[in-house]
Amino acid sequence: MRQYYFCLKIVICKPVLILEKNLLPLHKNKVIIVLKSLTPDEIRQLDKFVRSPVHNQHDDVVRFFQYVRKHLSGGERALDKERVFGHLFPGEAFDMQQIHYISSYLLKVVEEFLAWKEWKNDLTFFGLELMKSYRSHRLEQSHRACLARTMNQHQSQQLRDSQHYLHLYQLREQAYLTARTQGRSKDFDLQQLIDAQDIAFIIEKLKNGCNVLSHEAVKKTKYKMGLLDPVIHFLNGHPFLELPSVAVYYHAYLALSDNSNENSFVQLKKILESHPTAFPLADLRDLYLFAINYCIKQLNSGNQGYLREVFEIYLAGMSIDIFIENGVLSPWTYSNFIISGIRLREFDQVESFINSYKQSLPEKEREGLFRYNYAFLYYEKKDYQKAMLMLSTTDYGKDLLTTCAAKTLLARMYFEQNEMETLLNLLQSFRVFIGRKELLGYHKDSYGNFINTLYKLINLRAAKDPDAREVRGDLANYKVVAAKEWLLSQLTGIESQ
Repeated sequence: MRQYYFCLKIVICKPVLILEKNLLPLHKNKVIIVLKSLTPDEIRQLDKFVRSPVHNQHDDVVRFFQYVRKHLSGGERALDKERVFGHLFPGEAFDMQQIHYISSYLLKVVEEFLAWKEWKNDLTFFGLELMKSYRSHRLEQSHRACLARTMNQHQSQQLRDSQHYLHLYQLREQAYLTARTQGRSKDFDLQQLIDAQDIAFIIEKLKNGCNVLSHEAVKKTKYKMGLLDPVIHFLNGHPFLELPSVAVYYHAYLALSDNSNENSFVQLKKILESHPTAFPLADLRDLYLFAINYCIKQLNSGNQGYLREVFEIYLAGMSIDIFIENGVLSPWTYSNFIISGIRLREFDQVESFINSYKQSLPEKEREGLFRYNYAFLYYEKKDYQKAMLMLSTTDYGKDLLTTCAAKTLLARMYFEQNEMETLLNLLQSFRVFIGRKELLGYHKDSYGNFINTLYKLINLRAAKDPDAREVRGDLANYKVVAAKEWLLSQLTGIESQ
């Protein structure tokens, strides 16, 4: 067995791996993908980094970077592996393995540059690492001066997230080590060190608790929460709740874990409004989404008063661009804001939003989402001609959900305008479409139930004495059905004829 395993590993596996590397086009190489993601300023900084013998001692890597930098936007042909090799090694026989070695070295330098850039921008972390070096070299005076300078820089920062308190704990720890070295440890206030450590832990624990609740709501999975319950109990009435970064996650968790806890939702909103600069942008985005999720749970429970809350939270978030991540707005955020605004009849604000944020949508889905949501706005304004024109002239590509939403909206307009022949043709093709798309998941049932119900509404509308009880029963029993409120409203209309 041992001999067979050895032969399998060497004779079969290794050549296959090398072959796969050789087949990989250079423009899909990992280092090329990373370089394309960098800004022009980062590329200029990286150029100095690559040239520095501290970080790179291979001239081939410098020449490779210079060539790639010049041709990053030149397409596949400019980065043809044989052309690159000819530039680096003129007159030599092509050897793809050489290109792989050089690109691997360059990737290592690029990754070191990216880590260095993050490290350099974190002044507190930079100071902490410098203090460690001073201590290891027994430069106590330099250590004390660095500690005082770093502490002042740290306290002047506006952010008060868990990272702030973790760094504060680490700085207090350095101060304690200094006091102990000088024989003054008995006079040192250890409470500040203990509090900073506790606060950092509590913020992270509460944040994870909020994330778990949001995840459980979608995935229907239960997690063990560990020390979270003792933390919640510990915080009840504790002075730590005077800190915005503790209080905001405390109230977010209480609101998400209990729909009836409106007071915590109100406190969450107040903190977000009064302390927007206390949190990093990514944390602030999550906190706004926690508030929106609470409102959505209320709406799903029938509390329609929270529709205005959702709309206002979206407006507040848009005003400070927290929903834009790496220059991109989530299609869900785009559509949810539009839906909430339309239901509130805030047509002017919705139309302005549709146009203003179009370019922030993911490129592949941009045109389809833009035109579908504009069509939905026209539909709600009863301008069916413009709505149909928007939908009929749009190619949604591989965006299955927007395609299904567009077909559903068209079906609603055909039904309302009594264009039955066109509607029947659409429903037939729609059913075939969803039957072929396995990637739709549970949405296949949702749209399938919509089609089935609409067929029944067509028959009810044509009946002399329509009996809607069966259709109402179906709608009550369906776990998922698209446009359920609209179907019920049409059913009510048929009953009242």
